[in-house]
Amino acid sequence: MKKNTATIILTTVLSISIVTNGCAATASFPGEDAACNPTASESPDETVETPAEAPESTDAVQGGPYGEITLSIPDGWHYETCPTDSGETDYGLYGIRFYPDGVPQGYIALNYIDSFGVCGTGLATEETTIAGHAASIGTYDNLSHWDFITFRDGYDGIVALTYSVDDWWDAYSDQIMEILGTLTFDTSKRSGAAYIYSRESEAEQIGVSFTLKNISSTGATLVFQQYDGDAATGDLSCGTDFLIEMQRDNMWQEVPVILEGEYAFNDVACTIDGSTEQELNWEWLYGALVPGTYRIRKSVLDLRKPGDFDKYTVYAQFILN
Repeated sequence: MKKNTATIILTTVLSISIVTNGCAATASFPGEDAACNPTASESPDETVETPAEAPESTDAVQGGPYGEITLSIPDGWHYETCPTDSGETDYGLYGIRFYPDGVPQGYIALNYIDSFGVCGTGLATEETTIAGHAASIGTYDNLSHWDFITFRDGYDGIVALTYSVDDWWDAYSDQIMEILGTLTFDTSKRSGAAYIYSRESEAEQIGVSFTLKNISSTGATLVFQQYDGDAATGDLSCGTDFLIEMQRDNMWQEVPVILEGEYAFNDVACTIDGSTEQELNWEWLYGALVPGTYRIRKSVLDLRKPGDFDKYTVYAQFILN
């Protein structure tokens, strides 16, 4: 299936690109309600009708660090699941995308997004209830289809987005809403880990952000992004040292180390230029972390010459189940 790029206006300006396929499945949309089974026959000649079989559907399930998302996908539709850190989500941490069988392009994405916001002119919103939960439908510039739906009342973080659906929207819009009406978001079923954005993950003075991916109980991939190459006054680098803190009672507390006595980090510098990754295994220092909310502290140097530098501290928060 051909995938196009679509853009919506967000609080953080993002270019959303449609990415690689996930696992696909097919199913067909339910037909009319089955006829009711008569309670009695008026005449011996009358035949009692057998209720029609319920139309088949498939449960699309995608688990993640904030809860498990489930949709009932009917026959005649495809779906793809997008796990955390898979690189398959268009926007957000994880989710499910679905589209009618045979359409040349476009889909609906239902994702968990930890910080979703919209702004700009030409936005109209409508309050409604979907899947038994309050939701807001947003449409830009009087389009024939909505651009997003945000959920509330226990389904906070779940957002539906449309991508390149203009050619087939009129024929399938009612079915799309019926599929969304089957949504369940079970926050008692949490799995995996995820990076949590916070302002302390950026050092605006040097144009660097600090994020994480491939998070586990024993390590993660640290990602430094130099988004403003003109901000720094020298060369940017970071060492191998780090500190992990856990959030308890809304306060950050250092995770106790498991080593006895003194310990030291290797004196190796990592140059930050564009997007730079650094693999980190903390099991030797902290052991395997228990489920909770954490943050990693790293230092970044803006080095002009030996002995002449500025030091900045950045944090990357994450949730671990």
